[in-house]
Amino acid sequence: MNRTMDSSVENSRETSKRASLSSLPLPASHPKSSGYAEYITAMVSKDHSDIPMILCCLVSGLCDSSSYNAWSCFVSMQTGTYQPSSINPFSSKTNKSTGNTIFLALGAANLPVGHPYGWAKSLISIVAFNLGCKFFATVFKKLDRLHLSLSFAFQATCILIAAILVQTNVVPPAHTDSAGHIADVNFLELVPLIFLAFQSGGQIVTSRLLGLNEIPTTVLTSVYCDLVSDPNILKKSNVKRDRRAGSVVFLLVGGLAGGWISRTAGLSVVFWIAGGIKAVLSVAWMFWKEDGPLL
Repeated sequence: MNRTMDSSVENSRETSKRASLSSLPLPASHPKSSGYAEYITAMVSKDHSDIPMILCCLVSGLCDSSSYNAWSCFVSMQTGTYQPSSINPFSSKTNKSTGNTIFLALGAANLPVGHPYGWAKSLISIVAFNLGCKFFATVFKKLDRLHLSLSFAFQATCILIAAILVQTNVVPPAHTDSAGHIADVNFLELVPLIFLAFQSGGQIVTSRLLGLNEIPTTVLTSVYCDLVSDPNILKKSNVKRDRRAGSVVFLLVGGLAGGWISRTAGLSVVFWIAGGIKAVLSVAWMFWKEDGPLL
């Protein structure tokens, strides 16, 4: 009987011990992981977000000047104008053509002279650019640290792939004859063009998501118009004017730098620099200021 009583007392003690343990609050699961996830998914502040977009203008200048010089095709600017020479409108030396849409249209007349299948390059670039816009607008449409960082990391990867293809001579440089005409057609040139045009769609989508329509990052036609037609162009404080002027300057500087670097150091070096800029921006977005509550 004593054994039975001792056993019941022991059971009651065990039951009360379990009850007291169950009443204790459970520790939070992975607090550090939860905090990190909250950090990277936080929406970024739009303050000073024009700086990365203006740097994207620099990248566009680098890539467009170099790709046009090497392959007679743009990777960012998909529209443009055609200015024939008054002396000889059919001479490739005196014509000034800008924009892939115009190149594509000229292909119907086998122009410009000495650039066979130039229309095909322009068409591929336009298609790749539009696919890039659709891709980035669908996959990276959130303005949080993670999506912006991954978006620019993807863009940087595309440029660096093009740099590797050029540096390893997978895509050989174009050969021209004494008249400046392209001697042979190498369709391998389409591969880096696809990567470069595709990533260009990402930066203009980002500028739209950030509400920075005054910095399209890929073309300056509308920027010039809005800049000079701004009634407050001479006003001391004018943020949109400053952004437009900055995009013009940085795209021009990028074009100048791309031309000189590709001439002296090589085409691949330009792409390495452009890809490096996008990689730095990818890291910067991860540490960007969080968007505060509206007051």
